Amino acid sequence: MKTNRVARRILGLPYNLSRSKKKVRFSIIASTNAENVPAELKNATKVCLKQDFRKKAAHKHIYMKLTDAYPEYLATN
Repeated sequence: MKTNRVARRILGLPYNLSRSKKKVRFSIIASTNAENVPAELKNATKVCLKQDFRKKAAHKHIYMKLTDAYPEYLATN
């Protein structure tokens, strides 16, 4: 049996990196809805958004390839 976090990751749903109160959240979004997307990701239809809600990061947003945070088969579908 998979944990809830692993199951959400496999299904392509948003998930938290850890269960602690200090959260790092991953989500799949359309690249047209994203702000400040890097040049290499502008042609992608979907990108992964990493939101950092820890105090030191001050709501930092990082855009990355889907294969970095989700399984390869989700990124292709």
